[in-house]
Amino acid sequence: MHVRLLFALLSLLWLTTPGQAQTPCSDCFYSAEEETRKCLDNAISSGDKNDCLENRRVRLKACSEIQCRGDREEMATTEVQPIPSRPGLAPYSPTEGEWLALVMRAGLRREASPDQPYSLDIILMDPETLQIVVRYQPTVNRDNMNRAIAAARDAIRSTAKGYGWEKWVKIRELVEMYPAKK
Repeated sequence: MHVRLLFALLSLLWLTTPGQAQTPCSDCFYSAEEETRKCLDNAISSGDKNDCLENRRVRLKACSEIQCRGDREEMATTEVQPIPSRPGLAPYSPTEGEWLALVMRAGLRREASPDQPYSLDIILMDPETLQIVVRYQPTVNRDNMNRAIAAARDAIRSTAKGYGWEKWVKIRELVEMYPAKK
């Protein structure tokens, strides 16, 4: 009786398990991003945010050196799949600039709020240039906003250095006031 119940439970678990399991590499990156998001949510000062981003850089580097090595070796030995003919199904690997912009935008982007009336975003201007875009309202505390911009610049430099890209990454800024409401 117990054997039948155990067999039924195991077969049910086997049938409900997703067919595409995450790789150790993607699990490592996901957990590093989740930990960074939690850290940034709890960060109070720009120093705390920089510490969060530095810890993230170290974890991502460890992920790519340790966890992803096996995935890369496995992918190199497997046969290359034909590219699907429908748009959106073809595999895509971002450029280094695209990857850096994506990672920095995920960590640094912020919307304006009543207590901090400015937004901050990171965009890729060209293959080697990231732009910090800041839009503010007239009531903004300029010192706080300038510290946030400096922290974003430092975070981009630190992350680029962690990837070994500090020699080619350029950082620009666009700071402008929100347009007046009509």
